[in-house]
Amino acid sequence: MLDPREEDLVALAETCLATARQIKEYFAANNHPAMTFDPEGPAFFPAATPEIQHARLDLRAAAMRLYQLASGPDEILTWHAYHCAHDLNAFRYVSHYNVASAVPTEPNTSISYIDIATKLGLDPSQLRQMLRQLMAIRVFREPYPGMVSHTASSKLFSHWGVRAFNSFIAEDTFPAVARQIEALEKWGHGRPEPNRAALNLFYETDLPMYEYYETEGPELEGAAKDAKLEPREETESRETETDAPTRDNDEQITKTEKTANSSSPSPATKITQDSSQTQSQSQLRRTRFSNLMTYMSTNPIMSNSHVTAGFPWSSLPPNSVVVDVAGNVGHTAVAIARATHPSVRVIVQDLPKIIARATNPETSVLPEDLLRGEAEYKSESESLSLSQSESASRPRISFMPHNFYLPQPIHSAAIYFLRMILHDYSDPWALKILRAIVPAMGPDSKIVIMDQVMPDTPGMVPDPVERMMRTTDLQMMMLTNAKERDRGEWEDLIGKAGEVAEQQQRKNKRLAILNIRTPVGSTMSLIEIGFVDDDGKHGGGDGKQ
Repeated sequence: MLDPREEDLVALAETCLATARQIKEYFAANNHPAMTFDPEGPAFFPAATPEIQHARLDLRAAAMRLYQLASGPDEILTWHAYHCAHDLNAFRYVSHYNVASAVPTEPNTSISYIDIATKLGLDPSQLRQMLRQLMAIRVFREPYPGMVSHTASSKLFSHWGVRAFNSFIAEDTFPAVARQIEALEKWGHGRPEPNRAALNLFYETDLPMYEYYETEGPELEGAAKDAKLEPREETESRETETDAPTRDNDEQITKTEKTANSSSPSPATKITQDSSQTQSQSQLRRTRFSNLMTYMSTNPIMSNSHVTAGFPWSSLPPNSVVVDVAGNVGHTAVAIARATHPSVRVIVQDLPKIIARATNPETSVLPEDLLRGEAEYKSESESLSLSQSESASRPRISFMPHNFYLPQPIHSAAIYFLRMILHDYSDPWALKILRAIVPAMGPDSKIVIMDQVMPDTPGMVPDPVERMMRTTDLQMMMLTNAKERDRGEWEDLIGKAGEVAEQQQRKNKRLAILNIRTPVGSTMSLIEIGFVDDDGKHGGGDGKQ
C-alpha cells in the first residue's frame, strides 16, 4: 500500500512506473489485451490476482496524488471542482437526450454533429459544446473535424448497466446533491427520517426513496408492457423494506407495515431505457434505479464471492439455519447454501411481493438441487423453533414473507444475515431492525452484517478505496439521511441493540462484535456479532434466567 504520507513527486512517479510495469507484464503473461482508449479495446479491467489488484490500487493512488500535487492547492478548490461540475452537466445532457445511441458502434465509423442533432432534435452548436467537454476526459472523440465517434468509455453507453449507473448519477444524484443544503435548511441538521433527505426535495415527494420507487407508477413489468425486454444474466440483487414515518418528535418511528420496497427489476428480465419515451418521469426514475441495482450486483466489488470469502460458512454445524433478512429473491442465499454443509438450511425473508416473485417458477433464481420442492410459508405471527427432523425434511433454501421491523419469527438460528441493509437507514431505523432480531437469538446465534466499515481516520486505506467509501457515505445521506459507519459507530449501534437482551434478563450477557473480516477486492466487511459474557466469551449456556 502506498504510504499515505508520500508527497515526493519522484517517489510517486517511481511507484507509478513500477506498478505499471508489473501490470503490463501480468497482462502479457496472461494474454490480456492492454487497456486503451480505443473502442475496440477491453471494456473492463480484467479479473486479476490479489497482487495485481494491489498494484492497480497503488498505481491509481500514486497517480491521483501526483495530479493533486502538480495541480497545486488552489486548483483543487477551483478548477478541479469547476471541471467536475461541467463534466456532470455534459453527462446529464448525453443521458437525457440519449446522445450515445446516435453514434455508431461499428469499428472505424463516425457521424457528424449535424446528423446527431437532426436525429435527436438538438441544436448542433450546443451538442458540440457538450460532447467536446466530455472528449477532454476521453469520452467520445472527434476523429475528423465535425465528426463524432466512440472511445472505449463512450461505447459503454450501449451497456445497459453502465448506462443506468451513469444516468442515475447525472439525472438523479447530480440535481439531488444540489438540494442538500436546502434540505438541511428546510428540515434541520441531523434529522434521521428517510423522507427528509435531499432526494425528497428533488423528487418533490414525502415518500422515502424505496417507497417512492415502488409506489410511483405501475409495477415495473406493467410500466414496460410495450418495452423491449432482454434476458438478464444471473446476478445478485437485494431489496429492502423502508419505513415512511410520521413523527411527534425525533425519537418517534411509526409501526405501520411497510408497503413498498422494490429496488431492482424482475430476476428474469430487465428493462432497457429504449422505452424511456413512453414512460412517465417517475417510471423512468424507477426503471433507471432498478437497472442500477441489478448492475451493481454484478460488479466485482459486490460479488457473492466476497460473501463466502468473508465468513467461515463451512464451519456451521450440520442442520444449522441461516436467515437471510431482506434477502430478495435468493441470489445470496444460493452462494451461502453452496458454502455450507448439505444439511444447512437458508431461509430468505422479504416482503410478500418479493417472495411471490422469488417463488414464481418463471422468475425463480434457485437451482433445482437447492430447491427440492416447494417452499413452506409461515405466518409472521408464528414463532418458529426448527428441529433437526424438520430441517432434514425441507428444501435447502425456502422463503418466508416477513417485514424486518416486526419481531423475528425464526428463533435460535445460527446466523441472521443482513447484507447491504443497515447502511440504508439512520440509527433509529437501523436499531429498530436489529432490535426485532435480538429477542429471537439463542445463546450461540450470531448476526452477520455485510456493510462498509469506514476508516476511523482519513488515510487508513488506499486513496481510490477511501474516495469510493466517502462518496458512498454522502450518497446515503442524500438518498435517505443514512450513512456508512466506522467501527465505533457500529459498536455503539450494536450495544444499543443489545439493550433489548438486557431487558429480557439475559444473565451476564451483552451483544458485541466478535470479528470483522474484509475480503480482498471488497469495500464491504462482514461484521460478526453475538452474545458474550463478562470475559468476552461467546455462547456457553442459555443466558436466560
